[in-house]
Amino acid sequence: MIEDSELLRFVTDHLEEGIILVDDEKRISLFNEKAKRITGIIFDRYAFHEGGKVLKDDIVIIADMGIGKDDGNLSPEDLKKINITNKDIQSKDCLIAIGVFENNKIKPVYKYIRGTNLNQEFSLDTNYLGFSIQINVDVTKKNIQIKVNENTFCVTFFECFGHMVIIDGKTGKIKFFQEKGYTIKKESIKEILSGKVYLSKGDNKESIEVLGKRIEDIFEKGKLLQYLEEVLSGQKNEIGNDFCEINKRLVLCSIKAIQEKDKIVGAMIRIQDASELEKLLDDRNQMLMEIEKSYANRTISYGYTSESFFQEFVGNSHSINQLKYLAHKASNTKFNVIITGESGTGKSLIARLIHEKNNKNSPFVEVNCNAIAPTLFESELFGYVGGAFTGALSSGRSGFFENANGGTIFLDEIGDLPLEIQVKLLHVLQNKIIYRVGSSKPIPIDVRVIAATNKKLEEEVLNGAFRQDLYYRINVFPIHMPPLREHKSDLYTLINRILNKICTRYDIELKQFSGEALDKLIRYDWPGNVRELENVIERAVTLCDANWIYPEHINIKEFVAKGISMREQIEEAEKRIIKDALIIANGNKAKAMQDLDVSKSVFYEKLKKYFIQS
Repeated sequence: MIEDSELLRFVTDHLEEGIILVDDEKRISLFNEKAKRITGIIFDRYAFHEGGKVLKDDIVIIADMGIGKDDGNLSPEDLKKINITNKDIQSKDCLIAIGVFENNKIKPVYKYIRGTNLNQEFSLDTNYLGFSIQINVDVTKKNIQIKVNENTFCVTFFECFGHMVIIDGKTGKIKFFQEKGYTIKKESIKEILSGKVYLSKGDNKESIEVLGKRIEDIFEKGKLLQYLEEVLSGQKNEIGNDFCEINKRLVLCSIKAIQEKDKIVGAMIRIQDASELEKLLDDRNQMLMEIEKSYANRTISYGYTSESFFQEFVGNSHSINQLKYLAHKASNTKFNVIITGESGTGKSLIARLIHEKNNKNSPFVEVNCNAIAPTLFESELFGYVGGAFTGALSSGRSGFFENANGGTIFLDEIGDLPLEIQVKLLHVLQNKIIYRVGSSKPIPIDVRVIAATNKKLEEEVLNGAFRQDLYYRINVFPIHMPPLREHKSDLYTLINRILNKICTRYDIELKQFSGEALDKLIRYDWPGNVRELENVIERAVTLCDANWIYPEHINIKEFVAKGISMREQIEEAEKRIIKDALIIANGNKAKAMQDLDVSKSVFYEKLKKYFIQS
């Protein structure tokens, strides 16, 4: 089916992504090294253990992200084997537990919480039968750690994981620890507790042989096998990058048909570990954040710790740190403030934070100027006395300025104020008194004004739509809100903060963005700024029934970048490896062939194909 299989296997084993080849009967003909590591077929950790099974009086340690979700369909009934009989424990609960196998005389130690509440670290630290045992589940870092004395067994996960460590009841040595790939090896928590014999683990040791086996005997039914069927049957020639689960482990996969003389003879499956993609994306954003932070520290000395100030306003970029600095300065004065910026940038939030910094117990009155009918502006802002106009309350009513007395009035969208109201507002700012509609009695007020607009007030002044004297009166302390596209290094932190807030608000289990979905959010320019981001994330959470949010749940324009095909990647890798081999061999073709372990005919064919001169 595949020509030059020896060179192809050599080349694919040097790629940083998993490659699986199957024939038209779905039998595996190639499973490269990276694919084996992603799926757990190759174990490459420093620790090891012999094969065996759990026995009576062995100490069993469990850290299960959700009972029944990724543990071989473990049930609360199965927990009786380590003497946990609590009837309140349910499927999908997160459980961390220590117990003795088939010994009901020794009490277990355990904690459990409902899955919807699992949005922070969940841990257990105890001394159990002479062993110092620590269990920690960190959802934010997607990490589960079990520590027994000085031995640490750490796993990362993308959605969920059923972690397990077993201590030999006779020798006190570690006899089993869980690793990725346990579904393929049939070594889930349930299967191990049921007495199944587990395989040994060793450095770079392959746990099972997959070549020649049908792929459905290795992978559970799911989207990947469905896509493969569509490609092999000719319904589709290829499947682009999409997230699929391989035995509950999320991978980014693509599938392309392999044809000979217009006949489909197999398929190539490319897989990447989604947790690695997530880490790369996280590292990239962390690096950008550090660069921004470093730049900010070099260019401006703020004189305070931004992390401890306005924590609700997320971001550490230069522009956001500068914003926090100005807000900090504004909060320590009584000057009038004008906040400018595009819609959705958080002008009302920063106004409230400026007020609350030193005036938390005084009133904060928010007025949306474009939501008030022109005929009602005066009575809404300044109040009225009884009988002032038809429909007025007989007792009269105080206005927004009176209600804000001793505190702050926030005039949002001040650029929409009618000119006749601008005159009255100017009078209030100059004289610190108001008159209710229908009254000539002055009412003294002590109110700080924070105004905001998405308009360019200088242009409005030139056009005669905004009074110049009022502009100067409110423009004492200007603060500009940067659009989201100008501080995209803050996006990763902001996205996760909003996602956690929405999941908490609706009391639903914490969801996560897939790497591709996250990248889609980060590449977008967000013309509607933070408000649009919140709406898109809220809609994605609503549309997503499972725990993972994928690109199709995100309702924004997608930017498609042209990539390099799998065949082109393999050819580039072949070309590079052959050139490197010739350099190492000082141009000696026979030596290069020997180093590459390929036949003479294949080697010279590749030299010709890639126009390689030695």
